[in-house]
Amino acid sequence: MATKGHSMDSTKQYIKAISQISDHTRTTKEEMQELWKRVKRGDRRAKERIMEMNLKLVIPTAKKFLYPGADLMDLVEEGNLGLLHAIDKFEPSKGFRFSTYASYWIEQYVRRSVEENSKTIRIPPHAWTALRKWLKQWDNMHGKLGRNPTLSEMAKKMHWNANQVRTALNASEIMVGITSLESPLNASESDDTLGDMLHEDDSNAPENLISVLHLHDELKLALKEIGDRERMIVEYRYGLTGQTPMTLHDIGKKLSLSRERVRQIEERALLRLRRVAAKMGLIEISKRPDHTNIQPGWHQPKIKTNLLGDSVPSKPYTPRILTKKTPAKKNNKEEKIKTSG
Repeated sequence: MATKGHSMDSTKQYIKAISQISDHTRTTKEEMQELWKRVKRGDRRAKERIMEMNLKLVIPTAKKFLYPGADLMDLVEEGNLGLLHAIDKFEPSKGFRFSTYASYWIEQYVRRSVEENSKTIRIPPHAWTALRKWLKQWDNMHGKLGRNPTLSEMAKKMHWNANQVRTALNASEIMVGITSLESPLNASESDDTLGDMLHEDDSNAPENLISVLHLHDELKLALKEIGDRERMIVEYRYGLTGQTPMTLHDIGKKLSLSRERVRQIEERALLRLRRVAAKMGLIEISKRPDHTNIQPGWHQPKIKTNLLGDSVPSKPYTPRILTKKTPAKKNNKEEKIKTSG
């Protein structure tokens, strides 16, 4: 208990300290522009000053992702690393607010800490993504059906195979083992629940990618880097031309394509947009080897699975051996007629 009290005191002292720093480091617009010029020239003191001025941005995000058993200051430290990264990446010449840009990177660093490096939560990022999608769809179907949807109903609605369903369910079991999804993340500071956090879009979500490109006024430029049909589907899917976002089914009807084909084209388009955004320095993508073929017409081959999610080996190919047909035996009756003739 003493340790917990000491931790609370340290947190309060830190928050008070950064508030005082922010009050004493207010600058004019001209002074701010000069600071950024110095940062771009490698001035360490200018970078530290901008860092001090924006430390207060980290606290709300750290509180948002705080879960039972976690130390707020650990999350704050991760958020501070995100803030440093944002300072290195920010381009003031584009005319956007640094606080908006920094908040994005702060959240990515804090989220990654919670999802990957926590001693109590051991869920890979792809499983978190699957669980968020699963919970969102579960809520929708529960509202429409008035009951809990079955696994088969969920899988059919989401077009998921057994392995994908298993990934989401495994992640759900781990989370339930930690705490209820409806438990407050920090009862004294926020009403946010763990379920709320799971429903947040992660850094790889398409909506987040589109938002980042919008933020930096690079969306039109990025869309020029992909094919015409890919661009059209992305525009329809996310309502980029002013219309209401369309479903895969509706886009398919409009373009005379199957729902699955539209999904494949969208997936390929988003992959290309991520690479364009990464080249622009707006996001970071995994360094792991990527052998994905994104040539037009290509799509990820499907793996056959059984009801339990175990992959089913495809039947081995056996070449058909053509044999020379033997002449059919003549009818005995016909033989006798020819002989008598």
